[in-house]
Amino acid sequence: MLTTALGTTAAALVPLPRASAVSAAPKPVRAVGWQRVRHRGIRPDDPAGRAPLANPRRGFRYEMSYNAADLTSPWPNEQDHSPDAARTLELLEREYGPGANLTQLYFYLWDFATSAIPQSALDNIESVFRGLRRKGYAAVLRFVYDDGVRDNRRYTVQDIQRHIGQLAPLVARNSDVVAVWQAGFLGTWGEWHGSHYRHETYPDAVTAIMTTLVEALPPGLHTQVRYAEKRDMITNRAILDRVGFHNDYVTLGEGEWDYYVPGNPGWPSYLDVSQTRMVDGEMPWDKGQSADPYAWSTVIPGVAAARRLQTLRFDSLSLVHNATVTVPAWKAAELTERQATEALLPVSDGYFQGHDGRPVARTQFEYLRDHLGYRIEVREARNDLSAVRRGRLPVQVDVVNRGFAAPKHPRPVRLVLLDADGRTVASADTGADWRDWRPQGRAETGDDHAGPTVATVRGELALPAGARGPHRVGLALPDPAFPGQGRPVRCANGSVEWVDGVNVVARVRLGG
Repeated sequence: MLTTALGTTAAALVPLPRASAVSAAPKPVRAVGWQRVRHRGIRPDDPAGRAPLANPRRGFRYEMSYNAADLTSPWPNEQDHSPDAARTLELLEREYGPGANLTQLYFYLWDFATSAIPQSALDNIESVFRGLRRKGYAAVLRFVYDDGVRDNRRYTVQDIQRHIGQLAPLVARNSDVVAVWQAGFLGTWGEWHGSHYRHETYPDAVTAIMTTLVEALPPGLHTQVRYAEKRDMITNRAILDRVGFHNDYVTLGEGEWDYYVPGNPGWPSYLDVSQTRMVDGEMPWDKGQSADPYAWSTVIPGVAAARRLQTLRFDSLSLVHNATVTVPAWKAAELTERQATEALLPVSDGYFQGHDGRPVARTQFEYLRDHLGYRIEVREARNDLSAVRRGRLPVQVDVVNRGFAAPKHPRPVRLVLLDADGRTVASADTGADWRDWRPQGRAETGDDHAGPTVATVRGELALPAGARGPHRVGLALPDPAFPGQGRPVRCANGSVEWVDGVNVVARVRLGG
């Protein structure tokens, strides 16, 4: 029988010994039957450090919009658009540069606001999800009626509930490519202002819509509303554990429409809810992108932005908004380890240091790209080799979360044993909940800023009869609903091998 447990310690992180300038696999350290293998983070000059660590449901995002009726764009003359979602993503990658593996995905239901959504439109929506899957992206999903171009539609609460019922099976089938299903529906762009019947101002209507939406969510997924005051209107308190926030005007309190600031009445709610629910955001368009009176063309400081996003545990942020003013400034501005430390921001092991031990400055853009959401690092793996002769291999793996936020989606935490050919020959579910792998304290509060706590994953692998020769011990974090199709999580380690979705944390030789 497999026995498992999860343990954590509140001790502050202890810096790992500095690795040598020559890259090599970690060497095991033996102590009374246990083999200990220490690991380090990703350095800028590691092969894994030369590209973003594209883990699921976190990080920068693009934005794309479709009329569900025919997959055209709601915006006249939009250049970054194709009915083929994979093609649209390629256009966005060229226009805004790499660094995202999410996209805001709007589906406009203007044509069907007061009628059933026809099967042809549902098929169109599903085809877009298939395009996301081909490209390895997930959606920050929003369904909307009013686009600000055509006249607002006169939909009712019952219309919205009927459409949620139609969309729920489709979203469930494609939940491997959905990061969050935002509340949407109400008002221009689904931002909960200006709807014809002003449903967003009535607690009964808000509660009815949100209850229907939360009950339709696939297991593990969250929804989001824009304002704390709207979340507070929900009288069905039982659904609130699935309701997070999206801030559609991130300016650090400048201007009139960023309410996610200290001193705002909603600030305590933003602090509390963001710890365990999904948080998304976008800056306003800049004046090089839009003639909108709300456009914002003053650079939003990168370090101050990182502090706010870390404090409010942001999982994702638009790379498309303010793309000709603030984003280029972030790409040009250096960030050093000292600056990050003094700003009370998390510092990933080796992130600011090359193999030669010399400091390496990163850009503010790189830092935000790599630390939005979770960032899981393996610190040490331990195997009790003395138990091998009894056909068992007890394993312990220490991990820390160097990101801005705790993981928000449930996911199994497994220990696996791979043979020399990379085949899984043993596996054990540990029972660990990776959502408990909390990041360090919030930069703009009085939290303890010493660093994230260490979480220890413990389990025991039952060795296959006759197993001999070299094997590898791994930590696996697969997609629970789509284990062969969804995206597993890769740890942020330059010393951890990645084999078909498994983080290899130790090597063992069985059978003498």
